[in-house]
Amino acid sequence: MQSEQQDGHGRLYDLVRRRWDKLDWKSPLPSGKLVVTEAHYMNVDRLRLTESARQQLNRLFACFTCELFIHFERYVIEFLEHRGQEVTALPQPAIDRFVAEEKVHSEAFYRLLCKLRPDLYSERHSATTGLRFMHWNLKDELVVALSPVGSFFLLAWLFEEITLFVPIALDQHPEQCAPLLAEVMRLHAKEEQPHVALDTRVLLHKSKEQSWLLTSAETLLTLPLLAYADGRARTGWLQVLALAEMEFGLTPLQRHLLLHRGPSQSDRMGMASFADKVDKTTIPAASFLAWILRLQLRSLAPL
Repeated sequence: MQSEQQDGHGRLYDLVRRRWDKLDWKSPLPSGKLVVTEAHYMNVDRLRLTESARQQLNRLFACFTCELFIHFERYVIEFLEHRGQEVTALPQPAIDRFVAEEKVHSEAFYRLLCKLRPDLYSERHSATTGLRFMHWNLKDELVVALSPVGSFFLLAWLFEEITLFVPIALDQHPEQCAPLLAEVMRLHAKEEQPHVALDTRVLLHKSKEQSWLLTSAETLLTLPLLAYADGRARTGWLQVLALAEMEFGLTPLQRHLLLHRGPSQSDRMGMASFADKVDKTTIPAASFLAWILRLQLRSLAPL
């Protein structure tokens, strides 16, 4: 029985992967050029970098984005693989497909990392063993093990909502974005759209099967989970800056501007969209969560 189940998972994984294999993975990423839209991250002109340093930083931005996707999708994979029986709103086939798609996404982003910086990422490793900035740790394990279902899926919804806006942000200056990278982000967003619907289904089902008070508490617990996730991303970003200083050097002003860089365009658009959508649901305390996120958005420094 277990062997048959593993075979079924393998066939599902192969089915999902076929769409990704159709991308032009043999196309080289351009050297001596930008590979991802700068304005998505910050006003890079303020840094007054040399052209070479600007291109190197641009690749590090792209690498950091890929690592973030891999890291946060691992949360979903680990949660559904170890606690999927608690997600009673979804049938097992839907959970299996959810996991298969997230695994394929992580693999695709690692594949992209190997093309972006083959000196940093090796095909001998994988998305779970080869990251340079976002290392999985015991605290991440505890988040997966201890987060209530409602809190976890609200956080997952927020992250996936942000994903939907990445290609929109990159398309503002498509001439700066390598075609393969743009296609990866576009296909990723397309496949994450149904995941948002699954998240909503889980949350609405959960709010009906348990008390208003408990659901409200789980909704509010999303805030410290989000703060933890922000802290994990910041820790990874500090490692990016350490590598940047080693590779091409940073002045104190440049390091300050990069260190205090705010959320990306897709972060901001995704947070605003999530707040609007969750505010319209019947999930207890969702309006308060939306209000807090809008306050946070208003307090952000401009890009």
